[in-house]
Amino acid sequence: MEKINKTGNALFHCFITLGLGIVLAGILSSCSVIDWFAGRTSDQEVKDMDKDISASMTAKKTPYDEALSQFGKMLDAYNITEVRVQSKVISNQTAEKELPDDVSRMLISAVNKIGKRIVYIPYDPNYVLNEANTGGNIARALPQIVLAGGITEFDKDLIEKGRELKTEVSIQKGDFGSKYNHDGGAGYNAEEGVSRITLDLQLMNYKTQTYMSGIQSINSVNIRKTKLGWGIGYYFQGSGMSFQYSLQKKQGKYHALRLLVELSVLEVMGKYVDLPYWKCIPDMPPDKAMIAKNFDEFSTLDDGKQNIYLKEYLFFHGINGFKRLNPVLDASEMALMSEAMKKYNCANKADLFIKLWETVPIDEAVQRNRDFAREQARKAQELQSERKQKIAVYNQTVAQADALYSAGKLPESREAFQKANIIFPDQKDPVEMIARIDKEIAAPKSTPQASPAPALQATVPLVAAGDKKAAPAKTGKEAPLNPFKKVDW
Repeated sequence: MEKINKTGNALFHCFITLGLGIVLAGILSSCSVIDWFAGRTSDQEVKDMDKDISASMTAKKTPYDEALSQFGKMLDAYNITEVRVQSKVISNQTAEKELPDDVSRMLISAVNKIGKRIVYIPYDPNYVLNEANTGGNIARALPQIVLAGGITEFDKDLIEKGRELKTEVSIQKGDFGSKYNHDGGAGYNAEEGVSRITLDLQLMNYKTQTYMSGIQSINSVNIRKTKLGWGIGYYFQGSGMSFQYSLQKKQGKYHALRLLVELSVLEVMGKYVDLPYWKCIPDMPPDKAMIAKNFDEFSTLDDGKQNIYLKEYLFFHGINGFKRLNPVLDASEMALMSEAMKKYNCANKADLFIKLWETVPIDEAVQRNRDFAREQARKAQELQSERKQKIAVYNQTVAQADALYSAGKLPESREAFQKANIIFPDQKDPVEMIARIDKEIAAPKSTPQASPAPALQATVPLVAAGDKKAAPAKTGKEAPLNPFKKVDW
């Protein structure tokens, strides 16, 4: 009976083994399973890849796109004039070959993201010379400032960590009543590392070829890499299988460098034009050194210049009633200034200036500047139209005076020349003709000349000499903005 049971068990195990073999053979013979084990790429995967590529073909966005655009609006709000920028080669100055040799193109893109008030001027003498040799007429614009710098640090694998865990189980025939050999195991490993890249950026005065003191940026970025893997295996009677999986991630060096370049451009240009650039980046701490410098430099100005800047920034904040170009405060303006001091809780003018400078409402100030520019343009157009009418009356009066002079009617001619002199007192011809007529009246025997001086009928320029009211005052600040130092370019 025992022998029959053993035979039955043996047959049962044979059938089970045969069945498992047939099932395994069927699975392995499946095309999808074979493709999976062989690592083959299916047509559908290629189609999905094409779709992914098409979907990913969009304009590249970075975290600083909005910050650079906001900085361009800030230039409009603070009424900064156009700044012309050029750059040297921003190169890799480390010994590491993993980094790009030149990131100047990234810098050009960053500068152009700011907007129309920052104009990038490329340095390409070969192109300019070749165009000139082939007849090109290039009116070159020269830069005011030059960006210089490079990648100065690449500290690779500053921190490295690794974790690994393995477990194995082996049961031999006879152990715990087992009739067969069993082996199995599982495990995982994890690794992580941190590297650091640093970019230095400085600013040069193009005209003097000297670096500008205090205007530079030194920014770093940490790049991480991680690796995670796990595996499992099982063997029966010395035969079995195992599966291993690993995933490695690395933050891109080139993308990290682009972010470094954009942040550095924002910081350097913000320091150059003396704007609170940190307002463009959420949660960025203020530049305390820059605030202290502006406070000290404003404090050294005389009362007239202080009043000019305070009036301007109060205008940016929407406070009207000030004569912006008049350094003297009248009674009503002094009252408005006192109200502003109380509103912003300031002890002196320097405190008020810093508060106003830091808190200019960008969108509102941009609109106010545009409205002011339109109003100035309208007044200039009206003034030009008025002067054209005056010119027409002047020329008509001079022509009448000439005719009277030619007809020998000296008193009437003199009166007409006096009218012309009242219209444009800066014109010399009527004054000279009045003196000439007075001489001829005093000597009645002299005969008047038949033709007057032709210069009398010349058109008077729209802006006559000495007429200061005809030229509207500049509303923009001369670059660089630094309100305490004027640089002659």
